Amino acid sequence: MPLLTPLQSAACSSLLTLSYVGGLYISASTRVGSLVPASSADVGADDTPASAAADAAPRRRGKNDEDVVYARLRTVGIVSVAGVGATIAVLWQAGAARESRPFFRLLSLLSALGMPLPTPSLLTSSAPFEPSLSSYLLSGLRSIGYALGLTATLYTGPLLVSGLDEELPGQKEFEYKRDVRGKWDNVWGLRNYVVGPLTEEVIFRGCILALTAAAGAKGGVMIFATPLYFAIAHVHHAYETYLDSGKTREGLVRGVTHASIQFAYTCIFGWYANFLHLRTGNLLAPLTAHVFCNIMGLPNPAGASKRHMQRKGAIYAAHLVGIVGFAWGIAAL
Repeated sequence: MPLLTPLQSAACSSLLTLSYVGGLYISASTRVGSLVPASSADVGADDTPASAAADAAPRRRGKNDEDVVYARLRTVGIVSVAGVGATIAVLWQAGAARESRPFFRLLSLLSALGMPLPTPSLLTSSAPFEPSLSSYLLSGLRSIGYALGLTATLYTGPLLVSGLDEELPGQKEFEYKRDVRGKWDNVWGLRNYVVGPLTEEVIFRGCILALTAAAGAKGGVMIFATPLYFAIAHVHHAYETYLDSGKTREGLVRGVTHASIQFAYTCIFGWYANFLHLRTGNLLAPLTAHVFCNIMGLPNPAGASKRHMQRKGAIYAAHLVGIVGFAWGIAAL
């Protein structure tokens, strides 16, 4: 018997989505579009008075401003922790876990959210935990391996292109300082590859899928319907693009176009991430796929073919092989 009604589940999921996105606009430190004075550091010593005045003109705060990124990372972190707590409270009240002791009930609910932890036990051969720490770690590594293998297969084409561009580790154009530290060792890397994927997977996979399951939803609904929350959460980028443009018509068109593409992409990725989460029962799987996709970006076989005209056939074939291999891997998992 379902523990929640579909309406209750949808209401809780919608509230989580609104909290995640709305948190980015509550504080002035996280909002974009407002005019701020240019930093004095932006004006060079050799600038003429006219150019200095132009350089010092107010500009609009953008989502990539360092202070905005820091503030938003703090906000989504707080919202995600609160979201996990609220989801556990709802499921606890609904009777989703039947363990008599609160601590073990909490562990059971965390597992339902895709965050399984070893259960302390003094009554098993693997004391003090069940499963044993080695089995627990192996299970996590297996989830990561599934996701990494499947996602890398899908990106067979882009990986070939990176090889042709000699940008893979060990090749001539690869530079550790630029391609690794330059991407990861800053606030933007923290957002794109750590906090962003982690908080999104916690809310849109862990919490929302657990709430949907508590309403008795079937696998198809959980995989294909719930990514709408994830996709809708990205629509606000159209508004930010509109603000960045100074509220121009061109900016509005560009924002809507970009948001439409992102909506479709996040829906498709959401299907895949949900599949990984439900098959492995571990958030590490969709998190791994999320980070990998953020690193690789969207495939562009047409652009790659222009750079490597003699390898055009191989490039398109590799992309096709990747899609076929990915589909086979999904069916086999």
